[in-house]
Amino acid sequence: MTSTFTERPLLGPAAIPVAAAVLVAGCSPHALRESDEPDVPIPEAFLAEYEPEVAAPEDWWRSFEDPGLDRALDAAFKGNLGLRQAWARLSQAQASAEISGAFLYPEVNIDAGASRAKTVFDLTGQNFFNNRYSVGLGLSWELDLWRKIANRAEAATLRAVAGRDDAENTALLISGSVTDTWFAVQAQNALLALVESQIESSRTLLELTELRYGRGIGTALQVLQQRLQLESVQAEVPDIRSRLETARHELAVLLGVPPQMLAGTGVMPGDVLPELPPSPELPSPRDLLERRPDLRSAFARVAAADREVAASIAELLPSVRISASGGFQSDTAAGLGDSLIWSLGGGLVQPFFDAGRRNAEVDRNKAVLRERLVFLDERFIVALREVEDALVRERNQRELLERVKNQIDTARRTLEESELLFINGQIEYLDVITAIQTLQRLERQEISVRRGLLANRATLHLALGGEWTRNLIPPSDAERPRHDIATIDPSSDSDA
Repeated sequence: MTSTFTERPLLGPAAIPVAAAVLVAGCSPHALRESDEPDVPIPEAFLAEYEPEVAAPEDWWRSFEDPGLDRALDAAFKGNLGLRQAWARLSQAQASAEISGAFLYPEVNIDAGASRAKTVFDLTGQNFFNNRYSVGLGLSWELDLWRKIANRAEAATLRAVAGRDDAENTALLISGSVTDTWFAVQAQNALLALVESQIESSRTLLELTELRYGRGIGTALQVLQQRLQLESVQAEVPDIRSRLETARHELAVLLGVPPQMLAGTGVMPGDVLPELPPSPELPSPRDLLERRPDLRSAFARVAAADREVAASIAELLPSVRISASGGFQSDTAAGLGDSLIWSLGGGLVQPFFDAGRRNAEVDRNKAVLRERLVFLDERFIVALREVEDALVRERNQRELLERVKNQIDTARRTLEESELLFINGQIEYLDVITAIQTLQRLERQEISVRRGLLANRATLHLALGGEWTRNLIPPSDAERPRHDIATIDPSSDSDA
């Protein structure tokens, strides 16, 4: 029911502090979740065999000691469009939190008006004009008896916190994507340079084979075999160039520029892969809850859902609103301050029948909370798996690289021995061709394995998270890198 009084206030001035105290001391009808950890067992250490060597720098990509990669990451954090969208979503969430928090305070409106009414009397034929001027303040306020408004405000704030964590997680993933793509371009550049050197070696062997055939020492079959070997290496070039160009295009998109404008950024990978940095020290599995922004985001959303449950339960309970207004009215503008009017009222509302809508909302919010809890558990387990997978892959990738290097040494000796035996007429030239192809294939495989080892180290750092994302600042539009496409010649050699 609602009552309004114009002569005697429902609450006197002395009762207003009491109302404020009730607002502050409002109690929640739902006990909030106290645990700040997932509901799954947390191991004390990681399972995979691993020997850490050094503490990695906070900006983990700097451990590769590649200034070009450092510049690429700096450009990506400013220009990546996915990250800029994440910052925009964060601004939306922060604004929503401010909107929700505003309901904790009274709403005050100023109103002013002027009117003129004409009255005609038929008997006298005279016209009468009535003027009315008014100005005043109006206040309305819902007392937060059950922390309904406070819980919703806190839920909105927690969603904004989760939005910040989401933006940080986007930056973390972008750092991995840029690093992986950087290594991909470097690997394809290195592979292209290697294949070009293999082509020169094969062409030289073809010339020698043709010279032997011209002197009657060799056979036409040997010439054809060497020519086929040269053509097989040359056939590798189109696929390498295709992968190289597409990797460059991907890098451009990650930096937030069109592929045609990558050269204008001044960021271009070379053809030398860096050495693998020393193994970084590992945090404990429990530390991932603070180091990984995706886990922080998941926990913030659990806390927000918990408060939404409390707010929906409070909707079942009585609510109290107070309203007050005051101002001046007069028939003339000059006499506006001579006539004071005011009113103060209050009302209590108890939900009685809504066809089960409020109860259904409570059930829905409880289901959302259960989902958020399970999602947090799943994300934590996946995070542990990602670290374990990266550790296992690094150990085996290191072993694979050593085995490939050993095979290359054996293949070189095999080629030298094959050439010697062929000159002495003890084997066919096809055996030499086989030795050449084996060596060249292993040399190309070494580049691929080294690139995989570097990419896996980047994956390990992503799985471990870090504190560096907390220092990120959303870039302004003025900070976004701009590049003049007119200064770029699309016909220039992209491999230069």
